[in-house]
Amino acid sequence: MDALRGLAITMVVYLHSADSMALKFDDLDPVFTQINGYFSPFRMPALMLLSGLLVAGSMRKGADRYFKGKMSGILYPYVIWSIISYGLFIYRAHFNGKPVVEFWHSLFFEPMAYLWFIYYIFFYYVIAYFVLRLHWSVSILGSLALYLVLKDTEFDRFIFHLPFFILGGVLGYHLEAFKHFIERTSWFAVLALAGLVTWYVMAYHGLVATGGAYQPISMVLALAMTLVLLRLVTFKWVAPVLRPFEWFGRNSLVLFLVHFPVTWVAPVVLARVVHGNPDMVFPIYFLGVLAVSSLAAVMNNRSKLVSLLFTANVLINRKKAGRSDARIGNASVAR
Repeated sequence: MDALRGLAITMVVYLHSADSMALKFDDLDPVFTQINGYFSPFRMPALMLLSGLLVAGSMRKGADRYFKGKMSGILYPYVIWSIISYGLFIYRAHFNGKPVVEFWHSLFFEPMAYLWFIYYIFFYYVIAYFVLRLHWSVSILGSLALYLVLKDTEFDRFIFHLPFFILGGVLGYHLEAFKHFIERTSWFAVLALAGLVTWYVMAYHGLVATGGAYQPISMVLALAMTLVLLRLVTFKWVAPVLRPFEWFGRNSLVLFLVHFPVTWVAPVVLARVVHGNPDMVFPIYFLGVLAVSSLAAVMNNRSKLVSLLFTANVLINRKKAGRSDARIGNASVAR
């Protein structure tokens, strides 16, 4: 599951790298951005489902630790990176002569660009804590019913991804059975993948209609492709190839938060220094974005100071240590 999360986050990094490069280099080969069309139907739904799988383990820790964990690991970095992104957005808007958005409105109602994912995830965790206490059928059918009611409103993206998160939450309580199901679908996975790839190609070229990005057929295709990919990543022969993606998956939050600001800034610099063929530059640029994001993940694991960009755990643990020292009266015992 870490491997699939890593694959999905790599697709997200590629998406923003290709789009940002295309904005600054008109002669970039369209194939680099067209590839995103094949990834888009399942990229974010897969991340939502995989994130939902973690809910069951968090809920077992109790309400206090559950909500403190989400405040520290999701809401806190959302605020921090909203501030960072807003600063970069002001600079970029000034540089390009564009109007500046209002910070508080973006923070509370319309997240800055890519941060909608973290914004949604926080609310999904809050919803899931209460909804997953109901029978699994009520949880899933309720989220689907809500989707059908609101799918053509301004909340379409939020309500489209909610069932994937809730389904992940339900499956998280039956993880071993879910793994067993996935591992038994060998030939089905191959056949389904071939069929889905054919469908995607046809839909991308307008040969079949899906009705839009957040319509029911898109939901069915996204779920099917996610399940197929979950099966494919379990094959032993792909294990060596997937090892880097497993690491990406375990550090997906850091990669997600860091990569987008890099794709905002780097193309502006590249446009000033690159005068050759952008098609030759793009692969290096994409790998560079991945490298910078990965370096941030390494530093996050090694430096408490850097980790403050991604979680409030250091601050929370320091407060706990302070209370323990005061109660015990011996700092060495507290440690």
